[in-house]
Amino acid sequence: MALRGTQLSFGLVSFAILAGVSAQDYIPAKCKSALPYEGVKLYAKKVELPLNYNFKAADFNGDTVEQLDLAMKNAMKLTKASHMSASIATAESIWHATRSTDDTQKPKSMYWASVGKAFTAVIIMQLAEEGKLHLTDPVSRWIPDLPNGTITTVDHLLLHTSGLFSANEDVEFRKAPRYLTPKEHVRISVEHGAMFCPGQNWRYSNTGYTILGDIIEAIEGLPYHEVVNRRIAKPLKLSTLRALAPQESPPDVAPLIPTDGTQPVHSPSWGYASGSVVSSAEDMLLFWHAFLSAKILTPENTSRMFDEMYPMFGTETYYGRGVMLYKLPDQENGAAKTWLGHSGGTPGAKAVVAYSTHERAFIAVALSGDGSAEASANLLLKVISKPK
Repeated sequence: MALRGTQLSFGLVSFAILAGVSAQDYIPAKCKSALPYEGVKLYAKKVELPLNYNFKAADFNGDTVEQLDLAMKNAMKLTKASHMSASIATAESIWHATRSTDDTQKPKSMYWASVGKAFTAVIIMQLAEEGKLHLTDPVSRWIPDLPNGTITTVDHLLLHTSGLFSANEDVEFRKAPRYLTPKEHVRISVEHGAMFCPGQNWRYSNTGYTILGDIIEAIEGLPYHEVVNRRIAKPLKLSTLRALAPQESPPDVAPLIPTDGTQPVHSPSWGYASGSVVSSAEDMLLFWHAFLSAKILTPENTSRMFDEMYPMFGTETYYGRGVMLYKLPDQENGAAKTWLGHSGGTPGAKAVVAYSTHERAFIAVALSGDGSAEASANLLLKVISKPK
């Protein structure tokens, strides 16, 4: 049986839905002010981060490497993935691998889809630390004429509580997906109107993160992808990690291969600030470690990204400021596992990067296909969870 989103053994849905939910008919919300949150209650516990976590670049022992290689082979078989890149690290050891069904076409980088939102959020928090913006600033400061733009803040965009319609939900776009410029995202969102008043509810919005990209460009005076590379990839010396320029098609990135041949194929560069990052799993893991261990932001702002966690899609997953929290039931001992990370998905590509509090390990998995990156990551984590 293939590892698909609805077939996970630990109750986690596939995050392909992040890019493909459908909006029902609604009356556009015209609001005089932001409103208190009215949705399902937020995650109640304080999120503990591995702020002082450091790991050594030593290899796992031979037996563990053999088991990890076998788990990855099994994950590729179950997900029917054409390409997979995976990396796992504990405080003592690190392992990474890239595999392809055709060894003559092993890619240098994978597409991480909505995982890229974490990069946008980190840069916004950096700009806030530098005093170049405030999370309470109205979006109309940079983007005029947005629905409720004078009462919608940067923070509403980060948290997906702005109420702005996401252009990827537009019926015409869904019939014929294509690259949308940031201006087209805004135009479509304006045409549909706001779905609710700012702060009133939670709804995932790619357009909200596209607007954050516009804000980053306006402040930095550089294209979004150059800002990502200058602020994150270069300082951390991550040679395979970068954000793509609009409509860039690099040959070293694994192709998007939808399992269903009737699905339209997206380009990795289409995502802009809502997800245009490519990387090996190893470099993505190193970024996530640097982020969660407060090497990119101050400890206070790193923690702030997790201090309001909104429930997603009726599942045991929660969304903060460009980050996700997953509660995963462990069928072997009944205890719930917690992941701190972000998932991404589009037809033909799935990805996840996370820190697992149970194993105290970092994990990153990206694949070409429509199987579950989360389930694949769980198979690898089980290897290092076994009693020694």
